[in-house]
Amino acid sequence: MTGVNISFPLYDTEKFAAWACEKQGFKVVTDLHAAQWLTIDGIMYGLDSDKNPSELQADIKDYLAQFEAYQALSVNKNNFWSIVHEATGLVRVVPETEIVRTMIRQALTEQQVQIITAADFELEPYTKNRNYFTYNL
Repeated sequence: MTGVNISFPLYDTEKFAAWACEKQGFKVVTDLHAAQWLTIDGIMYGLDSDKNPSELQADIKDYLAQFEAYQALSVNKNNFWSIVHEATGLVRVVPETEIVRTMIRQALTEQQVQIITAADFELEPYTKNRNYFTYNL
């Protein structure tokens, strides 16, 4: 059984972990100050190297490409991050400025809220919800 969450059709716990750790060089971290990604299940992924975090975050397109639902969309620079947040529930973390970047009105999970609150990070919504995945499976 995979770790698919029906509310987030492009998030699979196991596939994301494999992409992040095996293909991108991320590791699971326990402090939001060391993370670049915060998943819906409260797992934080950070870097061990000098790689540019923003470039690696943009590489998430490689993770998304394994899903047929993503391939069926017309993805461009104007809707890419909306799709990422809406369909995966992922939160982008910017530890240097203690902010987390989300979709406008992104529904955060209880685990995400607890971690963000405990770290005292500021929410920075930056992209619209374009409602690509408004259905419930």
